[in-house]
Amino acid sequence: PAVVPPQNPQRLYLRQVRAQLAAQGFTEVYNYSFLSENDARRFSMNIVEHLEVKNPIASDLTHLRRSLLPGLFKNIIDNVRHFREFRLFEIGNEIHPRSEQDLPHEITHAAAVLYNAQGDEQDFFEMKRVLECLFPTARLGAVEARPYEHPARTASIACYGSIIGRIFELHPSLLQDEGIEGRAVLFDFDLELAQQSAMSQAAKYAAPRRYPTSGF
Repeated sequence: PAVVPPQNPQRLYLRQVRAQLAAQGFTEVYNYSFLSENDARRFSMNIVEHLEVKNPIASDLTHLRRSLLPGLFKNIIDNVRHFREFRLFEIGNEIHPRSEQDLPHEITHAAAVLYNAQGDEQDFFEMKRVLECLFPTARLGAVEARPYEHPARTASIACYGSIIGRIFELHPSLLQDEGIEGRAVLFDFDLELAQQSAMSQAAKYAAPRRYPTSGF
């Protein structure tokens, strides 16, 4: 007999995130799960900490990615040739190596970018507004900027007390090195942590009082 498979809560959750980002004008992109040594170096990542591919599909895709950011940066380079502003997002797995006996740890992340050739500081607050559409209870916190992040426009994202990601403007030098004008604001968060935080605070049924109070 045909049996209905059990519902996958993560699948439904990812659909909701996609729908919310699409409603905010973002277009979903799909990138390869590989990167090159130059990609890792650009985002201050140690290539030794990445898994190397024995049979790469291209000479410059030699390692498995530990972040979605290098792929999104390539999307920025490709799209600035045709558009003065755009919004993109990707949902995919970061691949982190473990011991030689264990399979790598795949962590589902969501990352989005807002690019504007004539952007200003308001783009950061626009990205914050989009983030609050996804997580109404999200709070930003002060955090030390990484080399590829703008030193004054970088923050951590906390949801129900758990740090789930970061929101930041790309350091201007990264865009200038590619001959790109304007500004790019991104956020990157762990979808599994975000879902766990939301489920831990989900509303639970409470039975009504047997003898409710009444004011006179």
